[in-house]
Amino acid sequence: MQNDVTRFLDSISYPSEREELKNIEIEKVLLHRKDGYFEVYLKEDVPLAYNAAKELLACASNGIHGTEKCCVVFHYQAVLDSDISLYIEGLLKDLIIKKPSLSSVLEVPVIVNDDIITINCFNKMILNELKKETKELQKSMLMYGLKEVEFNLVLNEEMMASIKEEIKSAKEEVKKIEEPKKVVSDIILGKEITGEVSAIASTTGEQKGVTFEAYIFGIDTLERDNINIITLKISDKTNSIIAKIFKKDKAEYKAVLTSLKVGNWYKFYGNVEFDNFSKDFVMSVRSLMKITSKDEAMIDDSETPRVELHMHTMMSAMDGVIPAASLVKRVSDMGMHALCVTDHNCVQAFPELFHAVEDYNKKKEGADRFKVLYGAEMNVVNDDVDIVFNPKTYNLLEDTFVVFDTETTGFYAGSDQMIEIGAVKIQNGKILDRFDELIDPHRPIPKKITELTFITDEMVRGCDTEENVTKRFLEWASDNPMVAHNAKFDISFMKAACQKYDLGEFNYTVLDTMSIARMLHPEWPNHKLQTLTKKLDVPWDEDKHHRADYDAEGTAIAFYKMSTSLSNQSINTTDELLDNIDMESLVRFAFPFHATMIAQNREGLKNLFKIVSIANTKYLYKNEQPKIPRRDVLKLRNGLLIGSGCIHGEIFDKATGKEDEELVNMMSFYDYIEVQPISSFAHLIGPEAKFSNVYEAEEYIKRIVRVAKEAGKPVVATGDVHNFSKDDLIYREIIINQKFNGKLHPLNRRGLKVPNQYFKTTKEMLDDFKFLGEDVAYEIVVTNTNKIAEMVEEIEVIIDTGGIPFAPKIENSQMIVTDMVYKKAREWYGEPLPFHIEERIALELYGAPFIEAVKKNAGEEDAVIYKRLHDVVTKGPDAVQEEIAKAILVDEPEKGKDEALKEAKDKMTAIIGANFDVIYLIAQKLVKHSNDEGFLVGSRGSVGSSFVANLMGITEVNSLAPHYRCPKCQFSIFDGADGEPLGNNYKCGFDLPDKKCPKCDTLMHKDGHDIPFQTFLGFNADKVPDIDLNFSDLNQASAHEYTKVLFGVDNVYRAGTIGTVAEKTAYGYVKGYCENKNIIMRSIEIERLAIGCTGVKRTTGQHPGGIVVIPGYMEVFDFTPFQYPAEDPTSAWRTTHFDYHAIDQDVLKLDILGHTDPTQLRMIQDLTGDDITKVPLDDKETMSIFTSTKALGVTKEQIMCDTGTLGVPEFGTPFTIQLVKDTKPTTFAELVKISGLAHGTDVWLGNAQELIQKNVVPFSKVIGCRDDIMVELMYGGLEPFKAFKIMEFVRKGKASKDPATWEGYVETMKKANIPDWFITSCHKIKYMFPKAHAAAYVTSAFRIAWYKVHKPLVYYCTYFSTRFQDFDIDAMCNGYDAIKKKMIELQSKGYDMTNKESSLLETLKLALEATARGVSFKTIDIERSDGNNFVMDESSNSLIMPFRSLDGLGDSVATKIIEERNQKAFYSIEDFASRGKVNQTTIDKMRTMGIFGSMPETSQLSLF
Repeated sequence: MQNDVTRFLDSISYPSEREELKNIEIEKVLLHRKDGYFEVYLKEDVPLAYNAAKELLACASNGIHGTEKCCVVFHYQAVLDSDISLYIEGLLKDLIIKKPSLSSVLEVPVIVNDDIITINCFNKMILNELKKETKELQKSMLMYGLKEVEFNLVLNEEMMASIKEEIKSAKEEVKKIEEPKKVVSDIILGKEITGEVSAIASTTGEQKGVTFEAYIFGIDTLERDNINIITLKISDKTNSIIAKIFKKDKAEYKAVLTSLKVGNWYKFYGNVEFDNFSKDFVMSVRSLMKITSKDEAMIDDSETPRVELHMHTMMSAMDGVIPAASLVKRVSDMGMHALCVTDHNCVQAFPELFHAVEDYNKKKEGADRFKVLYGAEMNVVNDDVDIVFNPKTYNLLEDTFVVFDTETTGFYAGSDQMIEIGAVKIQNGKILDRFDELIDPHRPIPKKITELTFITDEMVRGCDTEENVTKRFLEWASDNPMVAHNAKFDISFMKAACQKYDLGEFNYTVLDTMSIARMLHPEWPNHKLQTLTKKLDVPWDEDKHHRADYDAEGTAIAFYKMSTSLSNQSINTTDELLDNIDMESLVRFAFPFHATMIAQNREGLKNLFKIVSIANTKYLYKNEQPKIPRRDVLKLRNGLLIGSGCIHGEIFDKATGKEDEELVNMMSFYDYIEVQPISSFAHLIGPEAKFSNVYEAEEYIKRIVRVAKEAGKPVVATGDVHNFSKDDLIYREIIINQKFNGKLHPLNRRGLKVPNQYFKTTKEMLDDFKFLGEDVAYEIVVTNTNKIAEMVEEIEVIIDTGGIPFAPKIENSQMIVTDMVYKKAREWYGEPLPFHIEERIALELYGAPFIEAVKKNAGEEDAVIYKRLHDVVTKGPDAVQEEIAKAILVDEPEKGKDEALKEAKDKMTAIIGANFDVIYLIAQKLVKHSNDEGFLVGSRGSVGSSFVANLMGITEVNSLAPHYRCPKCQFSIFDGADGEPLGNNYKCGFDLPDKKCPKCDTLMHKDGHDIPFQTFLGFNADKVPDIDLNFSDLNQASAHEYTKVLFGVDNVYRAGTIGTVAEKTAYGYVKGYCENKNIIMRSIEIERLAIGCTGVKRTTGQHPGGIVVIPGYMEVFDFTPFQYPAEDPTSAWRTTHFDYHAIDQDVLKLDILGHTDPTQLRMIQDLTGDDITKVPLDDKETMSIFTSTKALGVTKEQIMCDTGTLGVPEFGTPFTIQLVKDTKPTTFAELVKISGLAHGTDVWLGNAQELIQKNVVPFSKVIGCRDDIMVELMYGGLEPFKAFKIMEFVRKGKASKDPATWEGYVETMKKANIPDWFITSCHKIKYMFPKAHAAAYVTSAFRIAWYKVHKPLVYYCTYFSTRFQDFDIDAMCNGYDAIKKKMIELQSKGYDMTNKESSLLETLKLALEATARGVSFKTIDIERSDGNNFVMDESSNSLIMPFRSLDGLGDSVATKIIEERNQKAFYSIEDFASRGKVNQTTIDKMRTMGIFGSMPETSQLSLF
């Protein structure tokens, strides 16, 4: 129960501990000032018991604290007929006390149906008397928060005797309670539904007895002791609505719930009512039936189905809306046998597609197998030189050039024509002659052209024809070279005119001023003619722009000025111009066209990966789509099939105005030519569009098909599919309504209808192309698409490694690891090593089968066994293999040596046996590199379970049992005086009492956390070691760069991630779409549509610390393409193109994470000169702050905190402070358990906490870390491997997700007499922390806590410097009272606090503690403050605030100030502002705060 509810109930003298009120909440409180009373709204899922509600109202009527008037309003989520019945019964009982004559009304049950209450009256007197009370009863029902009801009083004298008899017999009968039978009919709830079906969209208000046929797209449940609610999100595709089912009986509720499935269709009957919780109309379901799906089935029943060769999944960023994972099943369910995915510029859907088709093809052969063709649709650019067309040698200044421009009726040279030609002749800047003529097109000039050019129909009427004007222009131009701006456009119309009127070939040399400008000035934002004239200072009148003569003259002057600039660079001729072309700029500014590329085999896949990588790195420019030059494609086309793409491909786009011969030449680049259904480009048909009508479009496609056949190229019909079904178009419309990379989607234009590019059946595609004739249509739809599919092999996209990644190779790594381990072991534990340490090392290096083999071969004497164990291990893996083989031959002498050696190899597990030694060695090198740079490295995950990792310096966590070891003579003690292991009484070595070495009287070192190695690698190397390391966030970048030194730049990549549209973001997209389209939509319908948009790719990113290592004997393209994260070409690192999870079984991933603890510890080390590894981890004063504030010298009231752990990592958040308060830890082992509890999900709250509170088990017994499960189960008698499997299952949260497997594990545990509380606790767990991880974190935290206790100034200085971002200088510098006042002010805002204010509050909490302990804060000091870190002033026990603490100043400015101050002191405020780059607002703030002191305003005096 919430604290505010408890306080309210106490204030009205109502017992707050009552069980029935445990879930009640206060919704709101209103004060009616005029009438002087409070109105308290109480919220609950289901109605309170009648007597409880009655008593609560009575208490409230006495007022709050007996003085303030109070009225209670009940607000329930669900009110069932049974609730109404119980309340009526209670009200009638109270009424009968006042009027005993009515007592007979309760002898027959009250009937409640659809809010109508039927009461049987057995005589007229009772009926009349009851009528007088119905209004009061109705008021009472509303007062108790129930529904408005109607009373139906029935006179029924004849039933009296028989009813009484039935009631009597019913009371005497013993009822047998049975589990409801599983629903086997279509009726799931209530009775058969036969009424007329309504559309959800037609239901706009409350309505009784309505029937819907709808599918479920979401199921939520609420289970309470007194009610179970199933909330269904349903839609019939006209609209959506919430439907609720209420069940008190748990078994009935379960039976209904198990009959419901997302995606299935049902018939619902019930009442639609307004729901106060949902703030919308909701159906209360009375009856429910399963029905057949109303979805339109997509079936392809053709004898030979087609193959779709052009599909976009959700990985086509902000464009495709088809989930890749379900694509194989959906297409195969249609009856098709293959598909091809061609996402835009990426192949990120490949892993999901590969796994889906692999799963589908299991146990299938031949024609039954499904084939996925892996492709991409790339942006290809012509890297032909577009600066000079048809180049010949001319001098740019000395020769005469014809600079021309055309105005046209449209943009398509094939169907549109010129309406003006304007030109000038220029030589060395001098205009020699002019040409300008208008042309009558003999058709209306489109409105948009008139608006652009100001050329009207009247102006051109009666002018000469295009043929004659073109002829005169060419005669005027003679054989002079030409110049144009965006020359391709003008050339295309000239070529079209020459072709149309048989004027000969247009083969002039033409220079393009747009391309020349791009070459000279790539930094300009654009290279339009207006930009050129402005940048080059060419006289320009915007009103005359877009007339051919004016544009031609402006272009001519611009050409002259650029030619002069080129001449200054010794570029004087067209030849020299071509020789100096910047190819990168050429690619950068070239307009791309689409081409599809399909991998035929593994070689082709690698080449496709290379193309994708080059496009997404070398040719990726800011805010642009990736591009790939044609020359790069030609180099890498082996194993690839290249198609001509969609309507944005060059064949479809350029066929207009091209002669057949030119088109044939263009087609030579492709292996097949694509054509799409006219419906795919319907937006290009209509007035002022590419095609005037459908007939033109059909003729266009006919020509492409005809020319392709002449060129010998197969034509295939592709759908350019972006949404799978017709209904899915809405999702694409919503997605492309958003901006992507700051730009609008090409289809996001006002008035443009988005074409429905859904997945079509063979029949639909044949119908679409029937205008080509039946035979040709069949050829391009069926025959040729299948031929392409047959040319492609089944490709293994993700290499099956059996879970063991390809690791780098380090020469002699096995012996390096072995030597390193034994060297450190001898330093710590002496020589010879204790037997159990020899055994632990052997176990971790080679596994249990090796130890068993040694014991079998060496006999029974321990000394002999362990000497042999040591000798064999130190000889290396070959010796180990031979030792195991020898033991095999002892048992099975009939086996030959070779067979025994092979079997022995398989039995070698663990670190070296499973070839994980390189991974250990890499981790060791990374840690050493950071240590050498002065930083500690903390381990994460379960690597601390490995004693070998501890010996190699990878982790500080020693996983052996608690023990003593002597730093002087290396003597060790693992057992107590009683002969029992120390671990029986101590769970952590740090908690052992101090002890002097019995051999040399030296104080012994205490260590050991007792963690089984199998937590890390399993019992048979079942897990790949995942070594996660916490580097200082100051040193993380250095550690990342060091991997390039270790493996080479081309062998390390950041682990890539893919950012997709999340549910909340999708919800916002749908709302925005509705606003743009002026659509009013229910929130639940918005939610439904958002589901279809969730998962679409938005961007890419990188794991915060993951580095993927490609072994030197392989290429990155064996696994994945690469790219820049977030499509940022300025990034210092390349990432894997695939999400790193897709290849985590194939390649090694190093987790080199940044963490604040090592940073703070390094700063402590720098300030004190201490060796922080020497901090005593058994310090009693430090341990005491977990239960008291005494060691800090303050009271808990002073620091407003119940423990002294505020600001201690792992233990300083409100949650962990409460956890510490509840558990009262006194040992290091208990701190480790608390860390595990805090980091787990559903491990403490609702689980361990309840077990402790209810005294089921003590704190020491609850499950805290994942290791606790395995250890407890092994102690319970389960075989270790089974215990490990159960631990792995539980710690991943599978117990609640996979009930069938869990039931099997439960049975196993019960047979071993594992207690029920333990099994129930495991079932609740969703995620668990490894003990080794917790131990590493607590070690670091305890060290920091030690400084808090013993060197507070150092602690607060380093903590404030490294942890906090938001500060209040005034409050902090004015001391304890000012800080406390500011904290109270912030806390009073409650949930209205901003994130910045919440962050500031955390800063102030620790500042309050610091000041309570005598540490003060000083404001910024111009001469002494650091840019980022606090500075200690030990003389005054104070901290000087850094420059960054000033709100609005920023880290970069703070750094700049320090850089300038280090060069020379600041002379004045003016000097400080100028050199420090500090803005005036900040200067004014600093002046007001007195930071400048007596510093002069200006630097004038410094001259003297």
